[in-house]
Amino acid sequence: MKHVLGLVCAIALGVAIDAGDARSAPGSPGSAACDALVIEPSVNAIVREVFEEKGKKLSRSGLPSRDFWEKNRNIEFVVCNNMGGYDTFLYEQMVIFDYKMIGFLFSQSRAFILGRYISLDRQFDVHADLVSQFVKQGPELSTGPLAILERKALALGVGKTGLEKFYADEQFKQREQNLFLISMYFLTMHERCHVALDHPVQVQAMKGLSDGEISRRRQLLELAADRCALDIINADEAQFRSSPISFFGVLMTVATQSITANLPSLRSDQSHPSTRYRLAAATEISLAYIAKSGSPNAERYMLITKATADYFDDLLRRFEVSP
Repeated sequence: MKHVLGLVCAIALGVAIDAGDARSAPGSPGSAACDALVIEPSVNAIVREVFEEKGKKLSRSGLPSRDFWEKNRNIEFVVCNNMGGYDTFLYEQMVIFDYKMIGFLFSQSRAFILGRYISLDRQFDVHADLVSQFVKQGPELSTGPLAILERKALALGVGKTGLEKFYADEQFKQREQNLFLISMYFLTMHERCHVALDHPVQVQAMKGLSDGEISRRRQLLELAADRCALDIINADEAQFRSSPISFFGVLMTVATQSITANLPSLRSDQSHPSTRYRLAAATEISLAYIAKSGSPNAERYMLITKATADYFDDLLRRFEVSP
């Protein structure tokens, strides 16, 4: 996708993006949900591809149901640069995508692929370093997440020439793009599933309950939206063919939302309440899909997916995300 190159450039430049006033832009959610409206074309084109164009293709193929798309008929999207968080969330009739989260998901996708190219024995090292810097929210982030990847790669013995060769490799670019777009696909369908499952109405009905009970019930809604989104991805097997990369994107997104929801420095009012159980549930569903796929590579795919899920669970444990 040509727009990914524009996103890479935007990420490499930090937050050097075109932004508008969310209070005055027509059709925008207003400053209550959007600090700054991101109008950078490449970023919006990527979200539009997975949010609108992919949705049209699914609908034409009969997935997941007519009722699903009827409930989502008036749902639109905007991309915002919200200073206080990294969350994608539903606000009235709009899904708000946070620009920083989009950039972070792409950076994680590159980190995963780069790590595998450097060393299968240490394939998660680059990604783990990136997430650690993200959690710290320290000065290292000032140069942008892609610079963090490059510093780690150099520390692992990859020269600048070798790094440039990786980035120029067509398979490398295709793999990082696939992983990133699948994570965006899951993120999109997760929010659309909240709408289709009438979760906003259920959240409104929680008013007056204790904080603990609200948290418990909202976690159940997250699990339901995850399963709904995973069902859609699995049914869309013509594209994914039960390859584990489709589930890597899911696990990466769930783990990221779990981290942002549990760390005070990253949490916002719009965070998705998550625990390590949410990751475990998504893993179980993913493994079940692969097992039933009939793929001749199913056993190998399950081992790869399980190893990746174990890595993410260890990551969440390190950052003290509750079980």
